[in-house]
Amino acid sequence: MIYPAFQKSKITEWTDCLFSDIVVLGYENEFAASEISFKKSKLCKANKLYIDISKENTRRTEYIEEANRITDEKFIINSEKRSDGLHIKLTVSGKKSLFRAVCRIRQMLGDKNFFVGEVEDYPLFVKRGYIEGFYGKPWDFETRISNLDLLSFYGMNTHYYAPKDDPYHRDKWDELYPEKELKQLSELAEICKEKFVDFHYCIAPGLSMKYSSDADFEKLCRKVEQLYNIGIRNFGLLLDDIPENLWFDEDKAAFDGEAVNAHIALINKFNLFLTNLNENCSLTVCPLQYHGRGDEYFISKLGRGIPSKVSLFWTGKNICSQELTVREAVVFENATNHKPLYWDNFPVNDAEMQNEMHIGYINGREKDLYRYSEGIISNVMEFGMSSRIPLLTVCAYLWNPIEYSGYESWQKACEIVLKDKKELLMPLLDNLLFSCLKVENSPMMNSVLNEAQQMFFAGDINGAYSVMQTYIEKLKKCIEFTETVDMPEVSELLPWAEKQKIALELLESATATIVNNSDENKQKTREILKKYLAHPKTLCDFSLQSFAERTLTI
Repeated sequence: MIYPAFQKSKITEWTDCLFSDIVVLGYENEFAASEISFKKSKLCKANKLYIDISKENTRRTEYIEEANRITDEKFIINSEKRSDGLHIKLTVSGKKSLFRAVCRIRQMLGDKNFFVGEVEDYPLFVKRGYIEGFYGKPWDFETRISNLDLLSFYGMNTHYYAPKDDPYHRDKWDELYPEKELKQLSELAEICKEKFVDFHYCIAPGLSMKYSSDADFEKLCRKVEQLYNIGIRNFGLLLDDIPENLWFDEDKAAFDGEAVNAHIALINKFNLFLTNLNENCSLTVCPLQYHGRGDEYFISKLGRGIPSKVSLFWTGKNICSQELTVREAVVFENATNHKPLYWDNFPVNDAEMQNEMHIGYINGREKDLYRYSEGIISNVMEFGMSSRIPLLTVCAYLWNPIEYSGYESWQKACEIVLKDKKELLMPLLDNLLFSCLKVENSPMMNSVLNEAQQMFFAGDINGAYSVMQTYIEKLKKCIEFTETVDMPEVSELLPWAEKQKIALELLESATATIVNNSDENKQKTREILKKYLAHPKTLCDFSLQSFAERTLTI
């Protein structure tokens, strides 16, 4: 399964690909060859992969018909089998589209499965990315780099740096970065550039800034100049999660007592500063009001009061929106003169969601949203490893929302992250699909419980017991694995695995009660159920509790 799905393809067959060598010719052949990670096969001495790259700046390589826009990420791959191996003709518009094409080739080489035929591929959303915008311990540098490498490989092109608990981002916004932290930001920005990912540094001065103060504005400019000098060109001004009313008497007098007037003045002044610094600098703003209908007074006035080239974050109808719709995007654009750039609060699990592990898939975002928005930027979890699975489904949706299938995409994302450990961990992953999105939690467990209950009430007690025991054995192996393995992808899940262990005890006791409904078995089930419900972590669908309670009535 190619991931994300190709846009257009005329594939005649898929063939196993084991090659003794790769020959890369044509445009930027050295760059392409260096990007392709490849293991030679001794089994196919005469079987080579030939890649001939040509650059073409025409409508077919630079225009997306569905979106009515120019792109620099489109490519065409023609592949045919010959007696000496597989020959690929690769047509690109430039180095960025070549990078995207090479990622596809690397994926097929990794899967040892290549198509024969023609593929025309490109992303439908313009901005496809993620933001470290959560409350909690920021990702460490190694996690940032490894996630950047993975997500850029699967098509993301934007990264916003905005950890709420980086003190120099928010609380100490007016202080320069120390040398060590500045060096890491410089390295991160450089790696983003190598991966064709636009790096945006965000600053959040709203908790203490006096908008009418020239001195405070100079501090903001000095901080940004420090970051500009290490190569950063894209900036974010975050004015979210701050008091709605102006703090200082000077600001109240200067801006008629309204925060929206102060924010418009700050944004315009800051945008002018960036433009004078370098006309290629960009600015994204997260407004004080960042969710709602999209046509309220504050957001309408703010949007119309700032330049259209300034991107405007919006989370949708709610802070964590179950749905993002075309209709809502049109309302927002008509009111603000800006297409929304969605700050999508999925899979983030901070604040009151801290007992949830959002390891499921993106859902509830309409297929045509790419026509009416700048893009989607997903807010990640503090858990960097666990964020990978949901973020990979975001990659798939943003590249090709027309062909996107949530559950199927999630299964592939689990395979990419967990490899051969996927099936072993699936009982736990299945019980962690819960989030603010409209996704059914615990589909595997629900299917088992429904089948067992139908058998029981049909009088097939042994059959019900057998179905439950098969599932219980899978749960046992999953729990044993989480308790013994040393994997960062698993260590983040341990608090939820702890509750899964109680869920196993509950299932075993309830299953025993099906066979023998003694008072002793029922009392044991009641005690374990109480223990399960008292555990703070969110796990499993309500059907588990319902199943246990139903066995108590037998």
